[in-house]
Amino acid sequence: MMVAMQGRRGDTILVNGAVNPLAAVPNRLVRLRLVNASNARIYELSFSDRRSFHWIGTEGGLLEHAVALEAITLAPGQRAELLVDFTDGRSASLVTAADTNSSMMGGMGMMGRGARRTDAAAPATVLRFEPRPLGQARASGVVPTLLASRTGPDASKAVRRRRLSLNMGMGGMMGSGSGGGGLTINGKPFDMNRIDETVKLGSTEIWEVSGEMMRHPIHIHGVHFDVLTRGGGQPDVLDQGPRDTVLVKEPVELLIRFDQPAKSAPFMYHCHILEHEDNGMMGQFSVA
Repeated sequence: MMVAMQGRRGDTILVNGAVNPLAAVPNRLVRLRLVNASNARIYELSFSDRRSFHWIGTEGGLLEHAVALEAITLAPGQRAELLVDFTDGRSASLVTAADTNSSMMGGMGMMGRGARRTDAAAPATVLRFEPRPLGQARASGVVPTLLASRTGPDASKAVRRRRLSLNMGMGGMMGSGSGGGGLTINGKPFDMNRIDETVKLGSTEIWEVSGEMMRHPIHIHGVHFDVLTRGGGQPDVLDQGPRDTVLVKEPVELLIRFDQPAKSAPFMYHCHILEHEDNGMMGQFSVA
């Protein structure tokens, strides 16, 4: 079942375009594919009855092993695959906690103009589930121990380290998007005529990414990466797997292998908050 959560940071959440949706599901193990298609809202998802579930996949595919959770964070652009057991036949709702991600000045950059501050300040129901019998009663399926074998990039073969800082100066808070302290990466607003980074095809690199004032979902085109460290320590539980989007505020080290060429048409990297990327928090890199 595919679930696309949409909306800015307003008072209405849409799922696959529907308001207050109800999903009829079989009373057994159900696979959910979630994508956060919202402009800016970060969802802190759990079930209303606190039932646990298994997280099995990210933007880049299956995890090696299923992870038992009671809650999962999904930032704009992130995807997750879950296995949820509805064998007990009880109704339940997928709910989200309040979105508290905002700058120290209490705004959301470009979203501050005309947006109500009560928009995402309360918990909300995302999707209601109604289990229904499907044929003969059956026991819940077994979650496999091993989901997928995967060999990630080798950190010892990294040939270069790059640092990206997602900046929010006063200009960005006022919505200018014109640089000079606005919404930028490494102090530079996006310029489609400028290549910010040049990468060698087939190389492995470490990119250290950090964000100012609030959490930013950094998205890198053309690759999947592994999270090496977060804030100088071990990655979080939710940093696992092959990713293309990850939340940053404290410095996060990403291990990336560049296997897709991009010479005449560069790839982009950007904050996945729509109003941030559209107003300068984006860069370009070539791979050749």
